[in-house]
Amino acid sequence: MDYHGIIINLSLIDKSFLQTLQVVGRKSILLDELVLYKVSVPPEKLDFTISALQSSLLVRFGPLFPAFYAHFYRGDDLIVVFKKQVFRVKTDPITWSEVIAYGASLGIPARQLDFSPCRLQDETY
Repeated sequence: MDYHGIIINLSLIDKSFLQTLQVVGRKSILLDELVLYKVSVPPEKLDFTISALQSSLLVRFGPLFPAFYAHFYRGDDLIVVFKKQVFRVKTDPITWSEVIAYGASLGIPARQLDFSPCRLQDETY
């Protein structure tokens, strides 16, 4: 079973990074200015994908986006990828405190640190 991930178009230095992934869904917000991509990554390619993603993540995008992250999930596993840090937790929010604290330390608002969706049954696109 593959990992699914959510990557925001504005988070990437080079948007062509998305062409290296299997995009299985997309959700457009703000008239296609902000696009969430759902990707599928085989377990054997996950570590390489995480490393490549970290190299591709922007540090900031103006005052509204002080930092970015992406996340991948499979079963009960949740992996949250920041530019300089990777957290491997569970899909249960009770395990997210360290991730949320790290994201907040980067200036990411709490409402943006929800890692949704993080279960296949919660996917809407």
